[in-house]
Parts: sequence; structure tokens; C-alpha cells
Amino acid sequence: MATRQKANASDDLQLVIDSALDVVQVFRAVRDEKNNIIDFIWIANNKQAVELVGEVIGKSLMEQNPGVVRAGIFDRMVQVTQTGVPQRYEQNYSFEQFRSQWFYQSIVKYGDGVLSTTRDITALKMAEQQIIRSNNLLQSVFNSSLNAITVLDAVRNEKGDIIDFKYVLTNTLAKRTENGDPFGELYLQRHPGMANSDDFKNLIIVTETSEPIEWINYYGDKGHNHWYHIKAVKIGDGVAVTADDITEQKMTEQEMLRIKDALAQRATDKYHRIIESMDEGFCIIEVIFNERKKAVDYRFLEVNPVFEQHTGIVDVVGKTMREVATDIEEDWFEIFGNVATTGNPSRFQHDAKPLNRRYDVYAFRIDDPEEHHVAVLFNDVSVRKYEVGN
Repeated sequence: MATRQKANASDDLQLVIDSALDVVQVFRAVRDEKNNIIDFIWIANNKQAVELVGEVIGKSLMEQNPGVVRAGIFDRMVQVTQTGVPQRYEQNYSFEQFRSQWFYQSIVKYGDGVLSTTRDITALKMAEQQIIRSNNLLQSVFNSSLNAITVLDAVRNEKGDIIDFKYVLTNTLAKRTENGDPFGELYLQRHPGMANSDDFKNLIIVTETSEPIEWINYYGDKGHNHWYHIKAVKIGDGVAVTADDITEQKMTEQEMLRIKDALAQRATDKYHRIIESMDEGFCIIEVIFNERKKAVDYRFLEVNPVFEQHTGIVDVVGKTMREVATDIEEDWFEIFGNVATTGNPSRFQHDAKPLNRRYDVYAFRIDDPEEHHVAVLFNDVSVRKYEVGN
């Protein structure tokens, strides 16, 4: 009678485990004379397990799959058998017939042994690792940006109105600008003075309309003294904000405006004092055109005291550039000619190889257009270029 009941229980167990879609294996502990578990023997397998490990009923786990020791699986099975506490975990297994496969495994106590349920999650883990690699690559590219980049999620009230934004992601430069990682914090808590600002309104508009917005703003709080060119685009229920620090450019533009105002009265002492006190090189040139209206040279009409320091050229007033450097690059004539004819200012960096120098230049037209007069403000950045190159 007892034998029949035991057989029925075994049949019932087999029916149960065969109905599972995962690999199900049942083991009985093998103990030594001190009652220590030294091995496990298979006592039941479902069809999926047979396909995975073959016909192993009655065989030793340690003989068939000795890699379970190195993988830590054997210790887990012993712990569950002895404590009765189930364990669930992800396991990479690279022994015997298995080639670096990932499994999700659940072990529960069953008599003096364990019942193990195993699911092959190799494809899932490979996809997960690919996502991690892609995210790491994205983060590297994200962090290498020369602009501060911040991603914000909208925070809405019960009516669905945006009342704040939460920091989701910032790159390295943005963290530096924020004086730390603001992840998870609220925008208005970090910047309470922005509640009624155009910046905050623009973020809301972009989130609600999906239309990108660009603007320029000055930040002077918390020790900052910077101008930024900002662009916001919708991402999810929020925005990605890119901020380009244009402080140097704005300061230069402001300096240019100051100089242009002074140039309008250059006959005055004030004008001459400004020009003579500048650290930047400065000159006024007359662009010379040929009969086809192509700029072919330019004549120096006026220079400031540090002109020689920045160029190495002396006694240049009244001379043309070709007289000073016959093999000067043609680009200089084209750029200054375009400024003289169009009236559009130009900011650029360019080498003057005959002078063995590189310049950061801002050029703008002055006086009547037909005079072809161009004012040029420049800095010798040869040393800076060398330092960057090294």
C-alpha cells in the first residue's frame, strides 16, 4: 500500500513538473557519515530538463556537472536543503556543454533535497548587455559634448498643469555648471528665482507644443557671470536643454559695440585713448579691388600701439599688405572684401603663415560703403594654438 502511494506521489510530481514550461529538476541530497551533504542525485526531471541535460535520473550531479561547485550553485542547493529558505537568482554558467549561458534559477526545499526551476535568459541578458553598452556609449558621447546638456521631466499638478521640472540627466559640463549632480531634484528648488522667468516659460512652451525654442540669456546668480545660447527640444513629457556658454563672445561683442561707438568719434581724444589703451591689436584698412571688383589687397590707414607686438610689422601705415607680405593668404582679401562690400561683420580665426602667427579676428565696416574701410580687431592666438596642440 505504501509502495503504491509512493508511486502515485512520484507520478503526480512528474505530471506537475512536465506541465511547466521551464526546466524543472528534482534532487535528493547525498550525505557522508557525518551527515554533511557531499552530492545530489537526480530523482526527477521534466521533458525540458531531459532535453537540456539528457537522461540523468539516479546519476550524480557532481559527476555530470562538476562546474556547479565553481559556479556556486552547489552551495546554494546545500543552503536551501539545510535551511528550507528558497533562493532565486540569475546565474552565468560556462561549464560542461554550456557556453556562457545565463539562467534564472529558483531553488526550493523538497524532502531531503531541492526542486530547481531554471529558465534560459541568455538572449535577454545579451540584449540587456547591448543596451548597457549602448547607454555607456551614449553617456560617453553625452559627456564629451562641449555644451552643457540637461534633460528635465515635467512635474504636473492634479489639473495637468506644469508646475516644475525634475532633473533626469545631466552631462559632465552641466553638473559643473550646476555645482553638482542635480539628479532627482526639482528645477525651481535649485533655482527659485526662475519661477517667473522667460527660461521657465520657454521650457513649458516646448513641453506643451513640441516646438523647439532658442534664446540667449544671462545668468548672474550663485556666483555665475555667464551668457548662454540655449536650445530646448521636447523629449517625452519634458525637455532636453543644451546651453552653449557664449560669455566670451558676448563680452567681445560688447567690446566691439563700445569700439564702434568710439569709432564714430575717432577724431576725438576719447577715441584715441580707447584705441591706444587696448590690449588687442587694432587697425583700419582700405580694401583694394581690381576692375572685376575682386578684393586683391588692402592698405593700412591706422594702427594702434600694440599692432607691432601682435604682428611683428613696423611702420605699416600707408603700406599695403602685399608690400608687407607678398605671399599672404588670399583668404584675408576675400574675407575683408566681403565685409567691405556687404557690411556684414565677420569673426574668425586664421593663420598668417608669412608672419608665423594665427589670429582671432573681428572685422566690421566703417565710414561710407564706397570707401571700403574696414576696422579690424585681433589677437595673436599662436601660443594658445600651440598649447592646445600639445
